[in-house]
Formats: sequence, C-alpha cells, structure tokens
Amino acid sequence: MPLFVTSPRFPLLGGLAAVALAATAVLAAAADDPPPPGGYPSWADVQAAQSSEASKAAEIATINGLLSGLQAESEAAGDAAVRSAAEYAAADAGLQAAAARLETLSGRTAHANAELAQYRKALGALAVESYKTGGTNAGFFVALDALGTNSVQGLNLVKLVGDKTAALVAKASAAEKAAAALADQEKVARSERERLSEEAKATLDSARAAQDALARQVAEEQRHGGELTAQLAALKGTTAALENEYRQGQAAQAAYEAAQAAKRAAAEEQARRQAEAAAQAAAAVAQQPKAPAPAANPVPAGPVQPGSVQPGGVQPVPAPPPVADPGPAATEAPAPPGPPAVVVPSVPGGAVNDPGGAKSYASGRLGAFGWGQDQFLCLAQLWTKESSWLTTATNAYSGAYGIAQALPPGKYASAGSDWLTSYRTQVDWGLGYIRDRYGSPCAAWNHSVALNWY
Repeated sequence: MPLFVTSPRFPLLGGLAAVALAATAVLAAAADDPPPPGGYPSWADVQAAQSSEASKAAEIATINGLLSGLQAESEAAGDAAVRSAAEYAAADAGLQAAAARLETLSGRTAHANAELAQYRKALGALAVESYKTGGTNAGFFVALDALGTNSVQGLNLVKLVGDKTAALVAKASAAEKAAAALADQEKVARSERERLSEEAKATLDSARAAQDALARQVAEEQRHGGELTAQLAALKGTTAALENEYRQGQAAQAAYEAAQAAKRAAAEEQARRQAEAAAQAAAAVAQQPKAPAPAANPVPAGPVQPGSVQPGGVQPVPAPPPVADPGPAATEAPAPPGPPAVVVPSVPGGAVNDPGGAKSYASGRLGAFGWGQDQFLCLAQLWTKESSWLTTATNAYSGAYGIAQALPPGKYASAGSDWLTSYRTQVDWGLGYIRDRYGSPCAAWNHSVALNWY
C-alpha cells in the first residue's frame, strides 16, 4: 500500500467484525484501568466513546490530536537539537579562530620583544665600547641612562654619536612601538578568546540540553504513541498496523512538501545572492576607465597577418573597434545554482561522520527497498551533492539535516530515535523517502539534476 494516502477510507466496525470483537475484549479487560497521567485517554474512555457515533468521532479527534501533538513536539525537539548543535559549532569555530589569532599575535609580540632586546643590547655595547676607548661624547652616557630606565625615546639624543648608533636608535624605537602595538592587540585577542570560550561553553550546554530534551520527547512519544494508535484502531475498527502506516504516510507527505518548499526557497535565495554578486562585479568592471583604442598603423615589415591582405597590396590594418561593455543583460546566462552551502556542526554526543561506512550501509540496504545495485551510482551522486554523506551535515539556508537532508530534521524520528547521530537511521529514512516519492534513486537524482533539489 502506498504511504501517501490523502483521503483514506478505512472500513468501520461492520466491515471488520473480528477486529471489533477482539477490540471489545481488550476494552472489557481494561475497563477498570485508571486513567493515565497527562490527559491521555484510558481504555475505559475509548469503550465509553463507542456508545454513539458523535462520541466516537470526538474521541477519534482527541486521539488524533494527541498523536499529532506528540509527533510535532518530537520534530520540534529534533529541530531545536540541530539548531543548538549548529550554534555550538559556529561558536566553537569562532573560538578556534580566536585562539589561532591569539597564538599568532603572541608569537609576533615575542619576536618584536626579542628584536627590541637585541637593539638595546647593541646600543649598550656601543656605549660601553666608546667609554672604554676614552670616548667622552655625552650621547653614549645618555644611551646608557636610557637603557637603564628602559626608555628608548630618550635615545634620540644618541644621534650625536654617529650614524651607526643613530640607525640602531631608530630601529630600537620602531621595534618598541611595534611590540607595544602587538601587545595591545594580543590583550584584545585574549579578551575576545575568553568571551568566545564562555559563549562556546554556553552553546555546548544548550546543545546537550536540547539533545536531552529530544531524548525525553522521543521516549514520551514511544511510551504513549503505541497505545494511542491501538485505541484509534479500536475506535475505527481497523488495525494498529494500518493506522500506523497511514500516519507514516501522512508524515512522509508532510516531509516531502516541507522539503520541496524549503529547498526551492533555499535555491532561489542562493540564486538571488549569486545574481547580486554578478551585478556588483559587472558594475565594478563598468566603472573602470577604458584604455583608448590604438591608432591605425601601417603593417610593419614581416609576415602579413591573416585578414590584412586587401586588393591592391598590403594595406594598413584598421584598428579594431572598441569592445563595448556587454552589461548584465548581454552576459552569458548563469549556470543553475548549486546546492546551498552545507555546514557540519560538531554535534556533542558521538555523531558518526563516516561517509564510507554510510555508503556501504546504503548499498547493502538497496535490496530491502526493491532495488538492484544499478541504482547505487545515482544514490551516491544524489547524497554526495546533498550532504557529502555526512551524518551532521546541516543546510545553512533551509536547516535540512543529515545524509538525506530531511526537512524538518525531526522527520527522521520515524526511522529511529537515534537519528541525530546515526547514519544507519538516516539512510533508512532517506531510502524510504526516495521510494515513496520518486520510486528509485535514479528518478530522485534526475529530479535533483533538473530542479536542484529532491
């Protein structure tokens, strides 16, 4: 049965007498059960709702609402976990960049201080040597005093003692200024690193809290979802398996529609940005002054250039006409935009980014979905384009997540509660999505090639 059923017509109790009898037995056995916490209906409530069609319809609506709420909350928790992980990744990347900058500045500051010390040492040696050889120029004593008080500015007077000393003074002064400037930059960079360190810690705590919230919500859905589905089946006179399949179909349809809309919007946004960049580049070219066209000159002695021979002998070759700026309208049509940028957050909690392992697993799962190995090349190209087969790949524009780029990411939950960190769960969900929407990986790949999303 296809998953995507928009108008289900499940038979009622009259069409499934055996199921109804079984459900009645279950209801009777559970009639005395106390109502579960959290507003979930008990089996006694379900039995009571059988008294009239209106009560039954109301109870069905209540259970459908609870199931939809559980699913929505799980998806929201999953989306929040992905966003928090991406925020942590961005903060951590900023921290690493700040740490690298601080390390560079520290090295440059140390080098400048070493250079300054070298110049001071050379100045001191000159002054001492002059004193030993009977030099009486006051500049050397000024140099010694300046070195003793760590004041290179005072060494400007040492220019009196000669060019060599004056050059050393200039170099020492420049080195001191550079060292001071670098020290200030290092101080700022150190402060920024500390700020980013605190920010990264806060986002890491948020990411972990979001993952804990996701785990709790998934457990809540698993704890109540099965019973609610069984209650719904009893009221409708169907089976829990059929109800579950129908709800999965609805979820897959919603995932498809959301993914199509978001990926289309992301591609349009990227195309808009590319067009803006192209227009800015064209405007910059147009503002550049054009070189004047060279005047016509006689053809110099030597080989005649092709196209320059005219009737009556060799004629002057006319100057080529200036090439007009083509402008944006005349430029070659831009290529279709590639997929939006993918960022890879370092999801805390043991996510496995193993493209090779994911490909091997996906190849082994093709048969379970009714495909041969001839479909794997299409699948490999599709998910390489989408995510590079990275478990934590996150679309910077749409927020789609994982190997199959599910949108919203919480849609993966239908394949397993570990979807945030498991490439196996993501691959299983993605293969089911492809089967139900396109029929095969090659059909999905053809769609992606044509429209840039799938």
